[in-house]
Amino acid sequence: MPQRGVVEGSAVSFRTAKGGHFVIEAEINGVALRLLVDTGASDLVLSPADARRLGFDVAALDYSRRYRTANGIVFGAPVMLGRVRVGPIALDDVRASVNGAKMARSLLGMSFLGRLSGYEVSDDTLTLKP
Repeated sequence: MPQRGVVEGSAVSFRTAKGGHFVIEAEINGVALRLLVDTGASDLVLSPADARRLGFDVAALDYSRRYRTANGIVFGAPVMLGRVRVGPIALDDVRASVNGAKMARSLLGMSFLGRLSGYEVSDDTLTLKP
């Protein structure tokens, strides 16, 4: 189960999934979700389906945040996540966005990654450091 990672002290490491991407399992507000690691995403981006699993009323959100992506302009609804845990690493009050369109998988972006002391990719392993 590469998405669960291997804990090494206070850090956690993940191997690439099929296709060469890093897919990790995170616990967000107590709910387990799988996210694609995306250093090009400024925020943690939730798919509408994952946002509903977390209890957000996606129809009532304000999709006012504009994002420039490789696929063009998309709109998202800003939200705040109480706690995001990846292995032994837990961060409170993480900025996120609910995507205005359907997505295959939510994204673990820089609003989480940028608050870590570091992260690195070596060969086919991603290591997150608290």
